[in-house]
Amino acid sequence: MSNVILITGKPRMGKSTLIKKLVQEIGSDRCGGFYTDEMRNEHNRIGFNCVSVQGDSVGIAHVESTSPIRVGRYGVEAELFERFAGAVLEEAASTQEIILIDEIGFMQMHASTFAPRVQSILTSLATSKLVIGTVPLDSHPDIDPIKQLAGVRIIHLDESNRDAIFGALINEIKLILD
Repeated sequence: MSNVILITGKPRMGKSTLIKKLVQEIGSDRCGGFYTDEMRNEHNRIGFNCVSVQGDSVGIAHVESTSPIRVGRYGVEAELFERFAGAVLEEAASTQEIILIDEIGFMQMHASTFAPRVQSILTSLATSKLVIGTVPLDSHPDIDPIKQLAGVRIIHLDESNRDAIFGALINEIKLILD
């Protein structure tokens, strides 16, 4: 069993939903870190929030953002994300048994210290903490080295295995923590 688990899959496959369900099942008292949540209007996705397990949040991307950093149709607030996620991950690394990082993705890579911070967490805490994150299926020059770190286990999520993976992860987490 690896103490570093990265969930991958196509967009909108349920990676973030899986992370949120894990928090609900395990409890926020044992988890720290963040997940990504969609901002929606009546009909469409219009942006993303970065939400700490404890419930604080910050908008990290929006279709109406004037940020010059663009990923698809979204303006990315890289510095805001960097400050928020950095503080959340630092707190989680020092106080929690489980660190959640959703998402180690294309938008997040525009924050200059994020990839090195994640690599540090995955290599230095892998023996003492359980780290669960999400990564995109597609290749990226800053994300691929994270996926290839020693001790990282990648789980591919798709429509046919979502529920089974959730149950298996809950069982595995309980074994690791006990």
